[in-house]
Amino acid sequence: MPTDPPIHPAVSMTNPAGETVRIDVAMAPVISELWRLQFETVACCQNVGEATAGVRSRTGPVRKYQDKYGDRFIAYHAGYALVKMPTNDACRLADLLLPTSFQDRLRRRWRPDSWRMHVPLICDDGASGPSRYALLHFPDKQIPELTNTLKGIDLS
Repeated sequence: MPTDPPIHPAVSMTNPAGETVRIDVAMAPVISELWRLQFETVACCQNVGEATAGVRSRTGPVRKYQDKYGDRFIAYHAGYALVKMPTNDACRLADLLLPTSFQDRLRRRWRPDSWRMHVPLICDDGASGPSRYALLHFPDKQIPELTNTLKGIDLS
């Protein structure tokens, strides 16, 4: 499967499976803490709107997202970081964050500082069901606070 060209500066990290992976610089501390807390991550991005705009500047616009207002996909995701992880891990992460300063951002939808959590519906081979993976979008301005909050969690 082709991948988009990298847009953000990245660092090499070794994931819990021992594989070397490239992680956006701003997301590296968050991902490191998630791995320490035994979460599986599949992908991440420090700013989805910015990354999408960068990819489209290299590959050309996607017509279905273009209208008189510009590219709505980019506008919707601008300023939002992303972590893709197994749905069960996303639920566990939300539970860990509920007693922290992130409580209102998780519980109250559609506010500027709220998190967006999506589980796509997958339709394959005559059957439909939720994806194994959840997409967690949160304002990129919250990356340092999230890192510090995760550092303060001790599972022992």
